[in-house]
Amino acid sequence: MVGGRRQGDAADEAAQREARRDAELVERLKKGDAKALDELFRHHREAAYGIAYRLLGSRDDALDVVQESFIHVLRGIQAFRGQSSFRTWLYRIVTHAALDYRRWRALRTADSLDAEAALEPADPAAQRAVEEGAADRDLRAAIDKALANVSEKNRAALVLFAIEGLSYKEVADVLGISIGTVMSRIFNARQRLRELLASEIG
Repeated sequence: MVGGRRQGDAADEAAQREARRDAELVERLKKGDAKALDELFRHHREAAYGIAYRLLGSRDDALDVVQESFIHVLRGIQAFRGQSSFRTWLYRIVTHAALDYRRWRALRTADSLDAEAALEPADPAAQRAVEEGAADRDLRAAIDKALANVSEKNRAALVLFAIEGLSYKEVADVLGISIGTVMSRIFNARQRLRELLASEIG
């Protein structure tokens, strides 16, 4: 119990340090320090990409959304008042940008599936590594496929909570909904995911 509490305290301290660092970078960015945007991008790009990718299912589209989101940050930084953490504000921007992009893409093409080219590894060791990781990739692909069939609203809540590690309150802030609605959407998303994975895998 004590060890678990210490881990929780350490995680809280790390989150507080991150929030303080972000607040300092935001202030620098507001004063015109372009390097501050680079640092914010470096600190948050992976998480931002993860959200966009899980919502869109396409690497290229996710990269576009992340780029667009940081442009939005630059344009809107003077209006950012710090009522939420920078991370929450950024995740809100990325989530809305990804959902908007998804709607636009659906309108543009009725059924557009992004295919990724599979490159054959050149050396035998790389080929073995690919073969050994096939089961993991198959499971990941099954999860991604199932996740793509969870409703947009429920998927966004689940991705932010279960994959990005936001609290219920942070998810509520990002999506602009109540904590109760967040909990309901996560529950429904998990139920749907279980059903889809059961039919996909077993």
